[in-house]
Amino acid sequence: MSRVDEILKKCAAMMANIGMKTPLDVGDVRTAKQLEQQWLQEIKDIDPVAYKMLVPDLHESGMQEQKKSTE
Repeated sequence: MSRVDEILKKCAAMMANIGMKTPLDVGDVRTAKQLEQQWLQEIKDIDPVAYKMLVPDLHESGMQEQKKSTE
């Protein structure tokens, strides 16, 4: 399993356990989002292409939608 896959698996487990009072429960959504951002930065450092697939450029995708609607 690649490091990116390991991070994504860890993130999915964390999100699935929010509020469940399990060992993987980080307590609240705010803390989970902070960890998610740290892990996304780690993915960006490891594999920028994978990062772009996970976090699309919202401005760029909005421009593509505008182009489609004007065609």
